[in-house]
Amino acid sequence: MTKHSLLLGAALLALSPLPAFAADAPLLHPMFQDHGVLQRDRPIPVWGDAKPGESVTVTLGNAKVTAKAGKDGRWQATLPAQKAGGPFTLSAKSGSAEQSATDVLVGDVYLCSGQSNMEMQVRRSLDAWVETGTRANQPQMRYLNVERDTATAVKRTFGKPVNWQVISPQTVGDMSAVCYFFGREMRKLEDVPVGLINTAWGGSTIESWMPVEELRKQPDYEDDLSFLAKYDSNQSEGVRAFIGGWEKWWKKTGQPDYWREPFGQGDGWRDAPATFRPWETWGIPDMAAYNGIVWMRASISLTAEQAKSAVALHLGPADDLDVTWVNGTPVGSLYGPGDPRRYPLPPGTLKEGANTITVAILDGYGDGGLYGSAEAQAVELSDGALLTLPTPWQFKPTPVDTSLVPQAPWGTVNGLSTIHNAMLAPIGPYGVRAALWYQGESNTGRPVQYQSLLTGLMTGWRRQFGADLPFLIVQLPEWGYPQDKPMDSGWARLRESQRAAVAADPKAGLAVALGVGDWYDIHPANKQIVAKRLVRAARKVVLGEKIAPSGPIPASVTRSGDTVSVRFTDIDGGLKALSYHRPLGFELCGEGPGTCRFVDAELKGDAVTLPVGTGPAVRVRYCWADSPICNLQDSARQPPGPFEAVVK
Repeated sequence: MTKHSLLLGAALLALSPLPAFAADAPLLHPMFQDHGVLQRDRPIPVWGDAKPGESVTVTLGNAKVTAKAGKDGRWQATLPAQKAGGPFTLSAKSGSAEQSATDVLVGDVYLCSGQSNMEMQVRRSLDAWVETGTRANQPQMRYLNVERDTATAVKRTFGKPVNWQVISPQTVGDMSAVCYFFGREMRKLEDVPVGLINTAWGGSTIESWMPVEELRKQPDYEDDLSFLAKYDSNQSEGVRAFIGGWEKWWKKTGQPDYWREPFGQGDGWRDAPATFRPWETWGIPDMAAYNGIVWMRASISLTAEQAKSAVALHLGPADDLDVTWVNGTPVGSLYGPGDPRRYPLPPGTLKEGANTITVAILDGYGDGGLYGSAEAQAVELSDGALLTLPTPWQFKPTPVDTSLVPQAPWGTVNGLSTIHNAMLAPIGPYGVRAALWYQGESNTGRPVQYQSLLTGLMTGWRRQFGADLPFLIVQLPEWGYPQDKPMDSGWARLRESQRAAVAADPKAGLAVALGVGDWYDIHPANKQIVAKRLVRAARKVVLGEKIAPSGPIPASVTRSGDTVSVRFTDIDGGLKALSYHRPLGFELCGEGPGTCRFVDAELKGDAVTLPVGTGPAVRVRYCWADSPICNLQDSARQPPGPFEAVVK
């Protein structure tokens, strides 16, 4: 890590908007615990909290440094670089406290992040009964998992406990499969201790992992970031501002203002079953496979005293997104599938007599609606008492185009910077050798934008972990039933954005995951191959080997007479078309959508030739589908990734 990187790390700690020293705060930050791993061959930042003005002495082996706590109690010291080894004891001592972390190793630390395919556990991976057996005896490997959490502002420490674990058959089953298999393969290349930090959340978008400074550089986020800032300073004001925008969007659909209707008024409302469960299970034919917006409402009668003392509305778990009003007043909105809702009620929201609670619920996949028992829906009073909302609720499905429905920026898996603030920022400037990123499934609805978002994420994380931080990106594998004709594909377009972002970044490598996906399962089990392809990319961008990191790549696409030639480079050995005498998956296209056609390709050495025939030949696409069928590989069994290129 460079001196500049250390200064950036110190700046991150100094600028974090956090409370001053607390008497019960640990002397060492929670990243420094028993069984941890520190990054070798670079200065080691160590930090924590002490009484303001106290001197803190930090020791690791024979190294000793001293730091002084600031007015807010924060301190940071930098130990000199260490060679791989251990175990050591890391200790910090001030005039009033002392803390030690034992069995600490010095080696290589890798940060693993993304959504569910990074989160997926070893016990769910291919050949799990072997992988969780004796081969998981890895005393020189350690693992720290960051629990799911969100925050609307940057946090300096974790909201939920973290701890380092020694990897063993007893502990490995719940660890990230990609992260663990990658670390195990890297140890085969370099016999040094390995530390793995896993911070992942299933279903999360890339925006939720990005620092807010990088989101401000992107188009289309200005309004949502202003809502988020208001929400952070005053939750009720933020909710009103966001839902005001949501109401404007709804009015553009041409539908009535359902949040203004009292309970029992309006056409088309029906009684919902009294037992709360997903609407797909209600036994109502038109709800059995419904995805979209359903309006639901309930009514509760209160005394003047109850209305005055009400402090919150409970809705129980909801799936996926809700927007909620009480008597026409916005009170809350959250995207968080299955997360319970508790919305504060500003004074005056409720009144004596009948009160109407109206909820618009958007479900885009799987189950939808309000879950849990009927008792989970209630008005909370200041003394803690809960007044259950009477049943039956009423419901009204309202099909509209929901592709651009506004979503609250403080959501869980789709918030703006919210996961970054709580699950990444608290890691601080901890020494990391490389970051692994396996995410994108939740962004396939806006795939073109993903290139700039991924570039922004890498830029933002390098401010925290050092400007030289390498990134290893998993390109999305196939998913869904293969098609027999060319198609426009958000998955293919997002893969292209991943490829382009990595190609423009000399410190990034791409692991092409085609061939290891599952048509029927968005969580393919073969994480071992994904890890091995990440290791191949790491050999180039982390270890500096002269190796083709991501399989063959198109070097040129040219036309000569009646044929188009695609020449490949970065070939290990030679190209081959598996299980067929010709390459599959090549298309020639015109300018616009719907102009692509499959062509009978021919492999000649390092090039694939495509007959033009009578159709247009402006673009070439390869492996361009949600779940493409492609059969090119090189001698190292590395497939070319999907691509789209203009014919020259």
